[in-house]
Amino acid sequence: MANGQKERAQAGVEGDWIQVGSIGAPHGVKGDMRLKSFTENPVAIFKFNDLRLGAGGKAIALVKKGKSKDGFIIHIDGVNSPEEASGLKTKGLYAPRDAFGDTSDDEFFLADLIGLKAVDLSGTEIGIVTTLDNFGAEDLLEVALHKPVKGLGRNIFVPFSKALVPDINVAEGFAVVDFVAWQETQTSERDIDGDEDIDSKGENR
Repeated sequence: MANGQKERAQAGVEGDWIQVGSIGAPHGVKGDMRLKSFTENPVAIFKFNDLRLGAGGKAIALVKKGKSKDGFIIHIDGVNSPEEASGLKTKGLYAPRDAFGDTSDDEFFLADLIGLKAVDLSGTEIGIVTTLDNFGAEDLLEVALHKPVKGLGRNIFVPFSKALVPDINVAEGFAVVDFVAWQETQTSERDIDGDEDIDSKGENR
């Protein structure tokens, strides 16, 4: 699979289609089923005008019947029995990328970032963007490196700031990472503490 396509598919992005939900188990005897929404506001999944079973698949219309523990109870036109509903279990629901609208110069949809080539300041490709994470402090661009960094591994997390990620070009398919500056930030606290435990004569205290 071409660079970035595997990462995009794993994140539910296929071509110009983005996964926004997943069909769950049948519910009741009339063909209703469970639905898990992946949209930031879960109920927003019902506002898409063009919703498909699979990327670019059959167009469907959702009817919200109620809420469930992990999402909603829904009905799809033409599905009228538990057996028919069971045949759709685990199917992904996709919406077209253009349904999400445009962003400003400094805003990006996660779906646009996943699969971008990560290049250093010289333009050399160093890896592939796999996702954007936030573990509580700041947004972190996760990059799967083509060559692992000794002591740091193959998957790295780069603060998503102008200083370390100075340019994102979705149209051209790349994200610029100041790889050298990022590596300079990776001195571990243990190394720093170790330095402090050495006195002026170079002996451990």
